[in-house]
Amino acid sequence: MKIILIRHGQTDWNIEGKVQGITDIPLNETGLQQAYKAKEILTDYSFEKAIVSPLIRARQTAQIVCAGRNIDITYDERIKERNFGRFEGLSYKGNVEYRTGAWTLEEAHKLDTVEPYNEFYRRIADFLNDLYSTHPDKSILLVAHGGVSIAVAHYFKGIPKSGCLHEYILDNCAVAEYDFDAEYGKE
Repeated sequence: MKIILIRHGQTDWNIEGKVQGITDIPLNETGLQQAYKAKEILTDYSFEKAIVSPLIRARQTAQIVCAGRNIDITYDERIKERNFGRFEGLSYKGNVEYRTGAWTLEEAHKLDTVEPYNEFYRRIADFLNDLYSTHPDKSILLVAHGGVSIAVAHYFKGIPKSGCLHEYILDNCAVAEYDFDAEYGKE
């Protein structure tokens, strides 16, 4: 099974450096243009199905990149972005508490009101395991979020040597490929 993962296009909150999480923010004009460019990149990719986060920024991206293809688009709550609780809408740039605790694996730095990373990761890993058990011979497009891109890379590649999970984040409308048959450190 192959997975083609694309992160949604840019939003105003991406530009403003705000934590989005599950807050439902649409694409801005740049994000729409990025989605059209991603559509061009994806013309060389073959996939039978698209599974998309139900958040508007992912849905808009998927509608653009899948236009003209005869494929099913399914929305799945399990690939929604992580819930960042009280940090949503706040700037992450100068927020030391958020920057220290948001993507750490250390229990001591867990942030209250934030979906713990280990629970978020388990949600994504369970989704990927289920996907493989139901579609083992398919190529599937996932349209999701930066946090999801981190958890998916973690699933396939393990924890980075640096220990910094955030280094796995995809840029807006960037594409990553994963193959369940490759030798990865998946669970």
